Amino acid sequence: MIDSEILKKLQGTSIEEGILVIEAILQTVKNDIHLTSSQQLSSEQHPLKGKVIHYDAPYEPVALENWETIN
Repeated sequence: MIDSEILKKLQGTSIEEGILVIEAILQTVKNDIHLTSSQQLSSEQHPLKGKVIHYDAPYEPVALENWETIN
């Protein structure tokens, strides 16, 4: 529904009904914003989540000269 259609439907309602509709719209927008921000926060906190990670020898010791490349 576009804005003009919503306004036309609200014109035939009482003030109380209009307030209820506006509250429902605001709650929907609030929920949408919360979901979007949660998804962005999750991807920022876990940037490697869902990425393929492979270790050739995960339990082998690392040589001293290779510590510089790890850090």
